[in-house]
Amino acid sequence: MNRISYRKFFGAVITLLVLCETATAQYNTKIDILKGEKWWGVFIGGDQPMPLEEPFPKTDLSVWTKSNAIPFLVSSRGRYIWSKTPFKIEFTGETFLIDSPIEEVEAVTGGKTLREAYLVCYHKNFAPQEGEDRTPASEFFTTPVYDLTSVVSFGISADEIRNYMQEILAAGYPAGTLIIPSGWQSTIGSFSPDLRLYGDFASLVNDIHAQGFKIMLTVTPFVSGDGPIYRAYRNSNAFVKLSDGRTAMAEWAGGYSAFYDITRNDVVSILHKQLTLLRDSLGVDGYLFDCKDALPYARFAYAGAAEFLKKWSELGLDFGLSQYTICRSDGFVPYLHDLQMDRALDWEFLKQAVSSMLTANLLGHPYSTISAESKLSADSLAANPTLLLRYIQLSTALPVTVFSFAPWKINDATIVEQCKKAFAQRQKIGTYYDQLIHESARTGEPILRHMEYEFPRNGFTDCNDQFMIGSKYLVAPLLEESNSRTVRFPRGIWISPQGERIKGPVVKAFTSEQGEILIFESAK
Repeated sequence: MNRISYRKFFGAVITLLVLCETATAQYNTKIDILKGEKWWGVFIGGDQPMPLEEPFPKTDLSVWTKSNAIPFLVSSRGRYIWSKTPFKIEFTGETFLIDSPIEEVEAVTGGKTLREAYLVCYHKNFAPQEGEDRTPASEFFTTPVYDLTSVVSFGISADEIRNYMQEILAAGYPAGTLIIPSGWQSTIGSFSPDLRLYGDFASLVNDIHAQGFKIMLTVTPFVSGDGPIYRAYRNSNAFVKLSDGRTAMAEWAGGYSAFYDITRNDVVSILHKQLTLLRDSLGVDGYLFDCKDALPYARFAYAGAAEFLKKWSELGLDFGLSQYTICRSDGFVPYLHDLQMDRALDWEFLKQAVSSMLTANLLGHPYSTISAESKLSADSLAANPTLLLRYIQLSTALPVTVFSFAPWKINDATIVEQCKKAFAQRQKIGTYYDQLIHESARTGEPILRHMEYEFPRNGFTDCNDQFMIGSKYLVAPLLEESNSRTVRFPRGIWISPQGERIKGPVVKAFTSEQGEILIFESAK
């Protein structure tokens, strides 16, 4: 081999080594917090109080499955941190330490305020295509969602569904969307209803529609280990497999189940086809996609945990009524994002709920709901029905009103009437919500807005117990047993539920005498 050939050979080797090193390189970034700067980000759903104050250890978002999370942070000083790919992040209280496998993640200056930073990031990274309609079904925002897992967690019958509809209407509440819990299938993982529970399922759907309701079926990735679906696909790659090649099996619903590996395109195609057939043949309106019980094993999926959540989130995009218990997406996806905190309804839950909803909106997830664990909440609600009232009052002020509990079953007549009044008051803001949702889809603006977002540099960074609906309504929910609270008003004229005009900036105490929600309308 001559000198030139040697030179070419070693040059090629060196180039190959450099390329290999680059492919596996880890980019490390240190981002210092500026004086007075507050940050929101990464965790959606109560894992961390917002804005971020408490340090947290290095967290790998590519395998994080405890809750919803996104590689996006935004600051009160007009900066944002964004990556298309999940990274590892640690917060010391003064510094963010970020490790990325593909890029050097930096803090980008998008302006001087929280709003400016968010909007710059939105339009640069996850804005919709021109003319694209990215709003969920309007029914979510105009009528309540009734979650029937509060009745029975698994295997609700046709008679129980019909009886619940009658209870809703008899109590004076409007028809809405019924969420049917897991257990409706003939076998876990199939897409045919259980004939023993429903008989003619199409007839049940017709009865539901005749009463003015919509129906959503809960869908999970689980497949019974002793059912026909598993036997048909057990020798394929349809199910998640452990590192030793065995099919992952999880204890679920009283037995052991495998679960679909939706990181494989052929599996996604099968599931999408079955969901479409179920909708078209039986008249089902949509689906609640629930995969949280499979998450401990998601890291074994063919393309990893992050891709598992991403593919799972994309499964419902073609179905009008879609809701997720946990998802992974960039932002502004046209389905409901349930910020489940897997805890009982208590006073602390209510406070976290407001903060979590505001954080979700700041991270590009405006179509969010929040729910407590109904079984864990039963005792606390029986002991303190006022807690349920506060939950209902808050829910009716949010974009989507979810009834996880049945207020008409409370024995306290006063509480029952106040719950009905709170829902009736919802009609005042319902029209504006319908308008705002379409505006937000076009502009990227959050639906629920942190006070700091709408009124920057006015001392609202720590204000997590009140919020704006767009730019029109200031909502100060009651989050404690007392009927009174203080409200922090920004500049401008604000009109109380009783018609009083308040000139801000000012801090003023208010009492809700008849259970009305404290909603103040801007006079602009």
